[in-house]
Amino acid sequence: MKYYRTAIRITAALLYIASAGTALAADWPTFRGNAQRTGDIQAPSQQAGVIAGQIAWQRSVPSSIQSSPAVSGGRIFFGCNDGNLYAVRESDGGLLWRFSTNNWVASSPAVANGLAVFGSYDGKVYAVDVASGELKWQFTTHNMVASSPAIADGRAFFGSVDGYVYCVDIKTGWQKWNYKAGREVYGSPSVAGGTVYIGNHDGKMMAIDAATGKLKWRAIVGGPVVTAPAIADGYVYFGSWDGKLYCADIKNQAVIWRHDSGGSIESSPLVANGKVYFGNILGKMTALDARSGNVVWQSETGQTIISSPSIRGNHIFFGNNDNGILALDAASGAELWKIQALGLVTTAPAVGASSVYVTGMDGIIRSIK
Repeated sequence: MKYYRTAIRITAALLYIASAGTALAADWPTFRGNAQRTGDIQAPSQQAGVIAGQIAWQRSVPSSIQSSPAVSGGRIFFGCNDGNLYAVRESDGGLLWRFSTNNWVASSPAVANGLAVFGSYDGKVYAVDVASGELKWQFTTHNMVASSPAIADGRAFFGSVDGYVYCVDIKTGWQKWNYKAGREVYGSPSVAGGTVYIGNHDGKMMAIDAATGKLKWRAIVGGPVVTAPAIADGYVYFGSWDGKLYCADIKNQAVIWRHDSGGSIESSPLVANGKVYFGNILGKMTALDARSGNVVWQSETGQTIISSPSIRGNHIFFGNNDNGILALDAASGAELWKIQALGLVTTAPAVGASSVYVTGMDGIIRSIK
């Protein structure tokens, strides 16, 4: 009997630790799923089963949605052009709470340590309690914040249209450092190996020391970089308005290949299965070999792709400016299904255990099974 009581105490403690400090296996707690922005999470629950393209539920909000959803602890978080951050139940889309800012919320929230951290066009970054929506702290920049924060090692990293990259303490919101990028920073940072990777409107991809805010190295390309770079296997992948998808070797601090897609790239790349997937304004979804940059396949969708693709199993999900939500076969690029929304779909799908969650300019969030 003594052993039984001890086992219960240990189990309860483990459950508490898991719920208090660890993301669930089916969570998608930030833009692109992780701080490396790969668009791919390897949890078994997010790789098993088929998403058949059936709408399980949908919820409308009062204005357009440019914020990609985050999923954590049975809740879905997303911003809206009505100035609110919304939290809804993952199971049925029921409203839990909303938090108001003074302008559009296009930034996608990052969820960690019981907080949802996000930016607003009012120039502020907010941290609110995930359970209640109560404000915990706010940080003021000097212009709009479209950048989606990345959280790593107890710190939040984000850019601002004021031309700076910021690092703040996740618990307090106090600034640790800022880095003057020189031009507007619309894109979202990626964090890996103690380094923050982020682009700016002057065509620079910067690698910044996460602890000190000092520039380590940078790559200069032919147009603004507004996509979030993806970090995988020692390489940085990012697109530019110059129409090229770049791969830079982190160790050697140099671009090792580039692929000219023929049209501006605002879709952040997905890295999975040894391939890089991305869309462009010509409506092409392209798969490249991650090491060589050679084309594996291309799929014509008929309209501009701003949406950043996500993957579950062997299916790729994204939206386009034909008001479509699409699923393609990751190996061949063949279209599997398409859902017609009521407005442009520029956001990145979030992948859950049994559904994919997609927001759109029609002001609707959909759960697709």
